[in-house]
Amino acid sequence: MNQELKDKIENIRANIVLENPFYGTILSHIPLVEDKSCDTAATDGRKIFYSPEFLGGLKGSEIKFVLLHEMMHILLLHFSRRKGRDAVIWNIASDYVINMTLREEGYIGPKGAIYPNYYIGWNEKTAEIYYDQLYNSKDKGIQKMIADIRAMIEESGIRGLKPSDLMGDYADLSPEEEEEIRRIVRDAIKRSGSIGGKVPSVISEMYFTQPKYLPWKRLLRDYLQESENDDSSYLKPERKYLHMDMIVPGADSDENSLGEVWAFIDSSGSITDETVMEFLTQLRQILSSYSCSLNVAYWDTSVRDVYNNIHNKEDLLKCTPTSRGGTAVKCVYEYIEKNRLRPYLMLILTDGQFADMPIVPRKLQNNTIMVLSEDCKRDMRIYGKIAAL
Repeated sequence: MNQELKDKIENIRANIVLENPFYGTILSHIPLVEDKSCDTAATDGRKIFYSPEFLGGLKGSEIKFVLLHEMMHILLLHFSRRKGRDAVIWNIASDYVINMTLREEGYIGPKGAIYPNYYIGWNEKTAEIYYDQLYNSKDKGIQKMIADIRAMIEESGIRGLKPSDLMGDYADLSPEEEEEIRRIVRDAIKRSGSIGGKVPSVISEMYFTQPKYLPWKRLLRDYLQESENDDSSYLKPERKYLHMDMIVPGADSDENSLGEVWAFIDSSGSITDETVMEFLTQLRQILSSYSCSLNVAYWDTSVRDVYNNIHNKEDLLKCTPTSRGGTAVKCVYEYIEKNRLRPYLMLILTDGQFADMPIVPRKLQNNTIMVLSEDCKRDMRIYGKIAAL
């Protein structure tokens, strides 16, 4: 063990406590482990591992950056949020968020630290959004960077990845471990706030300002309740009220009929098979409760698998996706326009992790419910009514 380096690291950690109580409080809870098998630095979501040779060759300011970088992977729960995504691209995406956050706060990264280029940009985006941009990018520079990092992994092993660590080599965090991290971060946010400390918005929004949406079945029930009471339907709004930010029901002769329903199911790489089955289960409940003509379409960067006129659960279970690519919700609206669809009710079932923000026609907003399988900190109301799965 290099005692001189260890003392230097502890002095740097103590300095972080003084200059940024929020970071310092969290970092004090994380064990630092010297690991000669690690080429640079890494984390398993529980500890921070570092190469004594690597840190020993850095300036004090660069060591500070590296420690904070690994700490940020932990407190932003990047391990739990990966959810089957490509490990290399996910690591780059999460590094973008961390490195840009630290750079904006004045921290200086070592040579090799990666940042989003002109084509990707920076606006406090999430790792999920960066992932989709990288996954779908046609930029040759970005494609080469991803290929080069993959080559590094093959040459030096996962733990030796440069210039950043790779997630996917370690066991997933248990629910108890993840909750303990959340508790530590929330306590640190409250403590730093009481002494005037600053918390990056990418962190405070994740832990404290998640929008709370109604369960989607309750929203659908409320959405239709008045139509059942007064023989009118919220799913056919009167045209003269469309300029207002409200929905006024139009006449409907069948109070239990939804007419033509289109359900667009996100099948991108961030959506698990279990989530797809949850989506289908919710659609089955619509079939059992309402008279409708149900159409199911899967989408990632385009609408690919379309199943028309589904009337029973047996046919519904045959609706399966064949593509698991990136995510671009604009493809849903392009499909609707191209095929001149006028859905009586449109459901978009997704985790909300897409980068594009298309302009949505008001007539579609009024009869759309976006059902989110995960918490989403962005305001998604431009798409219509927003509900939780």
